[in-house]
Amino acid sequence: MKRPAEKINLRGIAASPGTAEIRKQLNKIIGSPDFRKARRLRDFLLYVVNEALEGNSAGLKAYTIGVEVFERPDNFDPITDTIVRVNAGKLRRALERYYSGPGRQDAVLISIPKGRYVPLFKTRDYDNESNGENRLGTACDLIDHTHAPTIAVLPLKDVGIDASREFLIHGFGEELSMALSRFSNLRVISYHSTAEMKPGKIGLEEACLTLSATFVVMGSAYQTVDKLRINVQLVRADSLEQVWSHRCERLLSENALFSTIDEIVQRIVAMIADDYGIIPKIVAAASWEKATDDLHAYEAVMRYHHYGITLNPKAYEEAFKALSSTIATNPKYAMAWALIAILYFDAVTFSFQGIESPLENGETAVHKAILIDPNCQHAYFAKCYLELMKRNEKAVILNAKKIIDLNPNAGFLVGTAGWFLAMAGQFEEGFSYIEQSKSLSPVIPSWFHFPHYLFHYVHGNYTQALEEARAFGLPDFFWNPLMHATVFGQLGKVDEAKKAYHKLVSLLPDFPERAHSYIRFFVSNDGWVDKILDGLFKAGLNRV
Repeated sequence: MKRPAEKINLRGIAASPGTAEIRKQLNKIIGSPDFRKARRLRDFLLYVVNEALEGNSAGLKAYTIGVEVFERPDNFDPITDTIVRVNAGKLRRALERYYSGPGRQDAVLISIPKGRYVPLFKTRDYDNESNGENRLGTACDLIDHTHAPTIAVLPLKDVGIDASREFLIHGFGEELSMALSRFSNLRVISYHSTAEMKPGKIGLEEACLTLSATFVVMGSAYQTVDKLRINVQLVRADSLEQVWSHRCERLLSENALFSTIDEIVQRIVAMIADDYGIIPKIVAAASWEKATDDLHAYEAVMRYHHYGITLNPKAYEEAFKALSSTIATNPKYAMAWALIAILYFDAVTFSFQGIESPLENGETAVHKAILIDPNCQHAYFAKCYLELMKRNEKAVILNAKKIIDLNPNAGFLVGTAGWFLAMAGQFEEGFSYIEQSKSLSPVIPSWFHFPHYLFHYVHGNYTQALEEARAFGLPDFFWNPLMHATVFGQLGKVDEAKKAYHKLVSLLPDFPERAHSYIRFFVSNDGWVDKILDGLFKAGLNRV
């Protein structure tokens, strides 16, 4: 019978080994069966050990390793491309297997502690060893990208806060926790569970383990005579790596104290928890190599968000497949019903093929989403979309305001609500929410420029309309050349108008026969539809 693998115990550790001993041990490890079969892990280990031995430990960062070991380009972004972090985890586990198997009697120990890429070299002290647990790394688990992440807000470090204003520390923590809890794809640990974890009283790693959090928000508060400065960091619990930081400094007055805190909280939550914020960006990156059949619910949502920015047909197919699978296994997930409803409606308005009864199925999905969770913001996004297609402006406005009321800190969805308000004719109010979205959200979709194009176009401001059409981007999405064709047509630029119209038809061959329908899906005012068609006639569309 095969003996179970022994767990290594590092409690009995003696002095650090010499360079010659380390190199000898390194060669032994990379010559073992597991490392001979894993070229990338072998190269990774060789690189970090050699750099450390040559005195270059300070340069062992994710970016450098990505470029030098994994041959990533100079514009490599370690946050969005997680190849280094993922392979670092694999390397740690490979070292654990080695020291539990062929290397269990080796005197020299090489490990890569979590949260860093600089290797640790130790000599085992056999005299003091006893059976125990493996301590090659920290006990924090890697991010589980299959479920909604959990976040905890720790009390801020007090740096000179006046005794009469110490309540700001816990007031900020409570407000931030409550604001984060309004994001449906984020699990938030109650601030009452973290309020006693003050800086200096408990270490960060211990806090992560105690709370079982995926991310931790921490920072400091500093007060001068008339200013309040709050520094905030977002830390990954699996690696204790700071992935985002932000400094807010505001004039401090008793009259504006609470509004100042509200403003700071609003900015922070939008940056980290919004649909396109820091947390979804990090978690989504971990799932990109998986097939859509293998995606879990939260990962499927991330695929939808990727499509929502690109409006790419392939991204659409992946998102639709992932959400369909999620609904089949988790039929009570309101978010999935809401997002697949939006995809059904896109199949109608963007002419995505192969989707059965998209309008009917989309309407059913909207009603299911709201029935399951009446507070699901994305469900009211889908409801706005449905009512816009039906040209029911009052219902569009009602549901857009519902989106905002549910969570005014959700930057992307606030902007989306503004988009719908503008498309329903409430341009001034809609634009104000789009601008608010720009100030809150780290990423906004380029299609937020469409209502501005429409406003300028229907008011005859064709030069400004052209600027918005260019800012719209998405050159391979048919609305891009459509907008350009209308504006060039009205400006009398015949060649440019015809070129844009020809591209439009190449992207959407049935557009000449269905032009009126495609425009009416989004433009609820018949006079505006006629004006868009007038520009297209000047660009080459045949009058029927």
